[in-house]
Amino acid sequence: MPTRLRVKLITLPWELEVPTLSLASLAAVTPDRFDIAIVDLLRERLDLDEPVDLVGISASTPRINAAYALADLYRARGVKVVLGGHHATALPYEALGHADAVVRGEGEASWRKICDQMLTNADQVGGIYAEPAPDLASLPQPRVDLMKIERYGAFYYPVIATRGCPEACSFCFAKRMTAGYRTYPIAHVLEQVRRRPSFVRAMYFVDDNLPADPDHSRELFTQLARWKVPFGIQARHEFSADDSNLQLAKAAGCVLISSGYESVNQSSLDKVGKRAEAIGYKQAIANIFRAGILPSGNWMFGFDWDTPDTFERTLAFMDDTDLMHASLTCEIPFPGTGAWKRYDKEARLLTHDYDRYRGKDHVVVRPKQMSPEQLQEGIRWLAKQFYSPKRALQRARRAFANPRLDGFGQGLLKASAFGALQGFQVWQWHYRMVPSLYWLYLRLIGVNKYRYFRDYLRGTNFWATDHTAAGPVESPAVPAVEPCEFMHQAGFKPRRSEPLRPDTGQSALVRPVGM
Repeated sequence: MPTRLRVKLITLPWELEVPTLSLASLAAVTPDRFDIAIVDLLRERLDLDEPVDLVGISASTPRINAAYALADLYRARGVKVVLGGHHATALPYEALGHADAVVRGEGEASWRKICDQMLTNADQVGGIYAEPAPDLASLPQPRVDLMKIERYGAFYYPVIATRGCPEACSFCFAKRMTAGYRTYPIAHVLEQVRRRPSFVRAMYFVDDNLPADPDHSRELFTQLARWKVPFGIQARHEFSADDSNLQLAKAAGCVLISSGYESVNQSSLDKVGKRAEAIGYKQAIANIFRAGILPSGNWMFGFDWDTPDTFERTLAFMDDTDLMHASLTCEIPFPGTGAWKRYDKEARLLTHDYDRYRGKDHVVVRPKQMSPEQLQEGIRWLAKQFYSPKRALQRARRAFANPRLDGFGQGLLKASAFGALQGFQVWQWHYRMVPSLYWLYLRLIGVNKYRYFRDYLRGTNFWATDHTAAGPVESPAVPAVEPCEFMHQAGFKPRRSEPLRPDTGQSALVRPVGM
């Protein structure tokens, strides 16, 4: 019998953020002769002592130093190590100093090649891999069942419908990471929804810009309307300028739209290649809220055209809208982006310490029209003002008074939901922006993984989550997804009692061999 190899796919997030499907996608194309474990180092203890043949590590810039240290440790033990992700793609030769191999860009084809080399002759593994990006229609379902997905909560189940972004903002690495904007087949996305575990209460599409292909997104929303599963998406503001788009999204179950508005300063938008008109932002937010969806906005500060009064102007804009949530950060010039190259050439990078490239109030670029201290204090001031208890209560009241926001219950339940949501945001942003509380925030992140007591008993990272045996949840009122190639791939097992296909009376699912 052929020897089975063991591989650990390790991610080092820098915050307790929404999960990605990067490693789950690599696990899906890993040959059957491998035993696979996916380890999120913020949510699971890493067992360094158990034998392993191959390790794949993914980390963004703020955690790349920790990734390098981990890679060095494994290599010292004779384990083959592969590094991938945004930072390794941008600086592959730097990463290669800590790994046997580096994967650039989308990793499925490169990872499969590495796995095949491990099976034939492990000495072949080495160097920089940049295989062509895959045809999304050919990919199997992401191995979400290996992610210990319940540790991300019941409201952030990750689903993906597209890859890439058609835009080219100077501060963003997305376009350099992927081979253009592409869409998954609708059947592939619906199968992800069908496979969700029973504890899931809401999904989040991890796409950079889900509705960039209007025809694809409209068809997707039409199909999702049969399932009635709440979800959030990321979309540019143009999507929300069309009420028919919002009506389709609402009917499909959309409860949140997050948009990268970036700035109220039109000069900043123009110069960073944002291709947006700030004058249309208020209307887009109003349309989202009126449609019964929560509007969320992402804002960035420290552009060369920003002045010290930008913070007050941004707060005034927010106060004049129904924006329910805002993410605030200084510009982060990640390596490989146009912004990073320009600031490095102009000698304006304050540090090359990757640990400080965390965003929020971590300033790493010398601004042109204010001091670094003014930028840092301005972001802190804006966060504490927008997330003041008074403003949070006002937002909760506006949300409660909106009859179209009906996905959060009614009466006392609805009031409690929005009160709790705003209260959590107040706490979350204060402990990120108040220096004394930020100290606590970092330590809470660091010890989060230790609250899972069962990990101490298992003594291994190679274990399946308890919910996989129960399989995905189904709604009897929803027509079964038509059989397709995506149903034959590894992932959550089907339930023992599947819904019957109305036209034949037979099971709509084809049970994979051995299940």
